[in-house]
Amino acid sequence: MIIRCPSCRTRFDLPASRFDADGTMIKCSSCGHDWIEGRAVEISRDTTAQLPALADTTFEPDFEIRRLVDATREAQENFAARRKRRRATAFAWAGLALAASSPVAFALAFPETTVQTVPSSISFYKALGKDVNVYGLAIRNVEMQHLIDQGKRVIALKGEVVNVSSSSRKIPWLRFGLKDPARTEIYTWQLDTAARPLNPGESTTFVTRIASPPEVAEQVEIRFARIEEIGSKTQP
Repeated sequence: MIIRCPSCRTRFDLPASRFDADGTMIKCSSCGHDWIEGRAVEISRDTTAQLPALADTTFEPDFEIRRLVDATREAQENFAARRKRRRATAFAWAGLALAASSPVAFALAFPETTVQTVPSSISFYKALGKDVNVYGLAIRNVEMQHLIDQGKRVIALKGEVVNVSSSSRKIPWLRFGLKDPARTEIYTWQLDTAARPLNPGESTTFVTRIASPPEVAEQVEIRFARIEEIGSKTQP
């Protein structure tokens, strides 16, 4: 056992058996200093001892499960937040595009409303080759007959008007036009059906006759009359 004098720091190598457990008086042979030296105590690590409480929380199975659950929930929340931001950005761009094209989109989706609000827009739809029905009514099942009445030539026309809209519609005057082989209109007249408003899906019939029509008349056109046309008439 190696000891050292506390005064002169001289080292001595002495057998451990010379020392008592409670301490042994030692005298330095170099400087004469006396002191009490105890037997060395061996310190060993007990590997079977339990770790501190911190180890219990670090490696406890329930604690590890809770940590994994919390980590999973945090990852899901972050993913949902990122997806929400992406959707908000996409909706913002879509809204911007819709705002930029909304007048055209509205005009294409609601042609009847557009024409009723802006009558001149009818030329826009004609350029697209689209026939806009602003009345919500359709003229169907038209028949034309050529008759002789008291020696005069007569053209008789009959058909029906159908409400093809989803609301009640009043029937405007009907306008008839005869055309020659060159499709030039040569004779026109109007007819007030005097019918009550039609509910959705309802229909009513009309009949009209014209005596002594132009000899060159070959075609007939039937449509709803505009306000400025009511009461006007061309003679053969």
